[in-house]
Amino acid sequence: MMLIDTHSHLYLPEFETDLEDVIRRAIDHRVEGMIVVGIDAKTSRQAIRLAEDYPQLYAAVGVHPNSQIGDIEEELEQIKELLPHPKVVAVGEIGLDTYREYVSLADQKVRLQRQLELASEADLPVIIHNRNAMVELYSILTEFVEKKAVNPQVGRKPLGVLHSFSEDVEWAKRVIDLGFFIGVSGVVTFPNAQIIKEVVKAIPQQYLLLETDAPYLSPQPKRGKRNEPAYLVYTLQEMVNLTGSSVDFLANQVTSNAQNLFGIN
Repeated sequence: MMLIDTHSHLYLPEFETDLEDVIRRAIDHRVEGMIVVGIDAKTSRQAIRLAEDYPQLYAAVGVHPNSQIGDIEEELEQIKELLPHPKVVAVGEIGLDTYREYVSLADQKVRLQRQLELASEADLPVIIHNRNAMVELYSILTEFVEKKAVNPQVGRKPLGVLHSFSEDVEWAKRVIDLGFFIGVSGVVTFPNAQIIKEVVKAIPQQYLLLETDAPYLSPQPKRGKRNEPAYLVYTLQEMVNLTGSSVDFLANQVTSNAQNLFGIN
């Protein structure tokens, strides 16, 4: 059994003193691949440096919807320059967020559309952040798919993942039809997280990915503690409980999904 944590922020200060131990614990728990996701040009470069230092790590580069940037054009140009790096496997974390609107929704939409274009030009998948903006996000993603002339009914390369998915089953089906995976985080282990639990039970497993969002969203057994990739096993176990699948079967499926999306061997 091997697992891939498809979303973490291991460059953050929370991991400053013990990153090697964090990675060792992850490997001990069969988490043998970890994607470190940037939120601006600076953290994207940090993600790449970590991926250069550790063979188990990969990088995603992008500008988060609420990252406060002085010159967004210059920032996006820096992101573009990072895309050819061999350890960059996605553009992200990009998207929309109206829960904490540090950047106006209009400006968020512009930076999202620009980064979708960058991803398309570089032939990279995208890692999408959504908070309280599903209708607006779906509209932009639909337009993106139509521009790419993607036929959802024809076999083709998947486009990305909606990370730490929090919408209902109907929305999950709609984004899957567009060509996106559903990212399942430690939130699924929370007793009151009925919406995402229903999604995990209802959606075919070939569309699910595992993630921690470390250091955030620690699973229920570790609530109140810093999250880390090793804790992915708690999310996997909850998904096993919900679906009735075996641990090995589900682990192999979600790992294969991540490998297919991000091109990780």
